[in-house]
Amino acid sequence: MLSNSRFVTVFNLPLAVVAGWLLWRSLDWPLVGDATIFHFIASQFQMGAIQYRDIFDINMPLIYYIHAAVIAIGGIGDGAWRAFDLTAAVLMSGLILVLVWPAGRAVAILAVLIVLVTHFLLGPYSAGQRDFLMSIPALAAALASAKAAEDQQHDRFYLVLVGVFAMTAASIKPSGMLLLLLPVFTRVKRDWRELQWVIIGAAGTGILVFGTLAAWGGLEPFITTMQGLMPRYASLGARTVLEISEDVVVWLAPTAGLALAAVLNISAPKPPRVRAMIGLTLFGLIHLLVQRKGWFYHVYPLGIGLACWGAWSLASLSPWRAVVCLMVTAITPVWLAQEEALIRTRMYQVLHSTSAMQAALEDRLPRGARVQMLDSDYGAFLAMARAGMRQATPHIQWFSLIFAEDLVRRDFLAALEGDRPAAVLLTNSQWPQPDGFDAADCWPELAALLASRYVLDRSENKNGIAWRLYLRRPPPD
Repeated sequence: MLSNSRFVTVFNLPLAVVAGWLLWRSLDWPLVGDATIFHFIASQFQMGAIQYRDIFDINMPLIYYIHAAVIAIGGIGDGAWRAFDLTAAVLMSGLILVLVWPAGRAVAILAVLIVLVTHFLLGPYSAGQRDFLMSIPALAAALASAKAAEDQQHDRFYLVLVGVFAMTAASIKPSGMLLLLLPVFTRVKRDWRELQWVIIGAAGTGILVFGTLAAWGGLEPFITTMQGLMPRYASLGARTVLEISEDVVVWLAPTAGLALAAVLNISAPKPPRVRAMIGLTLFGLIHLLVQRKGWFYHVYPLGIGLACWGAWSLASLSPWRAVVCLMVTAITPVWLAQEEALIRTRMYQVLHSTSAMQAALEDRLPRGARVQMLDSDYGAFLAMARAGMRQATPHIQWFSLIFAEDLVRRDFLAALEGDRPAAVLLTNSQWPQPDGFDAADCWPELAALLASRYVLDRSENKNGIAWRLYLRRPPPD
């Protein structure tokens, strides 16, 4: 009988072909989804806007630094963002190989291929997603935790690295702070005093990230945002665990076979690396549940943890159990492949809307003109960024206004009235409310302002994606 290693090697060959084909298909992925929001925000920083003060958003500062760097190096085109996403995928693949390699070359490569297939099947909206990016320092923290347990002579060095990587992950999404506990989880003998070295690494990284933010004048607004806007945002669109799990089954379909291997081998001895992988998986599960929304990209840390833990477990299963796990691995990605086709269809519809809005802005306004834009996911962010428009007020998405206090809404109207922007661009993506223009049309004061001070210049409604461009009325003679 062939050994598990040979079984897996034979399985890896067609899987590598599939991964390569998916990679080839992904090379033309355009800039879409959440990445357009952060590109837009980064473009506003280039025009002098201050983080959290001049643009209201609830994300951590490192994601803005990343997008600002991509724009500074490669511009705002699709190619630069595609190159960045593939570079991140290569870095992640390297960390997975190093983490799983002691279990065998074949299973380490299998873990990499499963993660890559999952990433490519999740489609263009997954490119450079925050949860995907934070999984890189999360993997590095897991590897450093394992090395701290394996190499006692240099354990303090590795513990400091755990702190560095955990805080890096937390600077993308706050749940990354849980990774600080990985060394306690990884070691058989827990010594809480050793966490001081983890804290040193975390503190140094935190000073670098938030010191930069303070130097740019964004620290105080950041604290205000986290205290005020973040709790409101967290309560929007919350779903039950059952509702989340229904989608997760699809998003994590390619990892099903490796998850089964982890379950079948649950009673096996667990060296430090396995405990690090289990800790990474538990972190991914908590990370998914605490966000309470169950969006597809929230599964990244959980899926990567399962891929590593399951691949390691597969190496020591009986041959027939290993074959069953590989058969499951071969079948289940089909579920996600069906979703990927729908994702691509919607992507092209949004891109058409983006191009139309960009053309309208460039036709009617000069670069640098002040525009009040409100959108969630229908292309206005990228249209604004590529047309070179300047955001008129800090509100860029409807959620910061829909459930805001009356004072916030009055201040927004006062800002529009006091220094009227050259145009107002609205889409019918008004999350957390259903699609439509009710947020504007059913707000009497805003509707009256638009009717009296602006004229509807362009509008479009195609494939359920609608937008309106209002231009400021010229002063009376």
